[in-house]
Amino acid sequence: MQGFIHYAKSPEIKGIQYFDPIVKAIENREVLRLYYLPFYEDKPYFNEVHPYLLKEHESRWYLVGLNAFKGKVRTYALDRIRDLQPSTGSAYTPPDFNTEEYFKYSIGIIAPEGTAPLIKLSVQKTQAQYLITRPWHDSQNIIDENEEELVFSFRLHPTYEFRALVLSLGKDGCILEPLSLREELKKELELMLKHY
Repeated sequence: MQGFIHYAKSPEIKGIQYFDPIVKAIENREVLRLYYLPFYEDKPYFNEVHPYLLKEHESRWYLVGLNAFKGKVRTYALDRIRDLQPSTGSAYTPPDFNTEEYFKYSIGIIAPEGTAPLIKLSVQKTQAQYLITRPWHDSQNIIDENEEELVFSFRLHPTYEFRALVLSLGKDGCILEPLSLREELKKELELMLKHY
């Protein structure tokens, strides 16, 4: 008999070999020396990172920590780490933020600073059920409804991941507020049209 349950296959998780050493460094409050290759660079480079937390998003793992050279919290994809060693001689700086709250106003792995805006999104009723049954974010609420559409509100930063979700709705979704985000997406759609 053929199988009658099909599970989604997750791709091989690259960089998973760094998971345990990162967990130990977080527990022991140790600074790490990362040899890291971002997507936008040709060659990897070293970073001294004070590790704070590990986060999973869409079958990828990320390290969030303080970049000692820049003095800012950064996110590093485990699959782009080329080497990881304990750093010698650097004192660990504990996080000065609540790691549980860090991503509260974000979808994905980017957590911008500042106050998250209130976003209003109109969705055609046929597609709105997907958002109702699988909300995009904890702040999601229905604030208006008529025969054709539902209007959802979100209190979050309009990161790349959120914008991608909105654009995935196609003609069935439209940002109402803030107007600045509406205009940004309109410009993006105009640029997309030039490719077709």
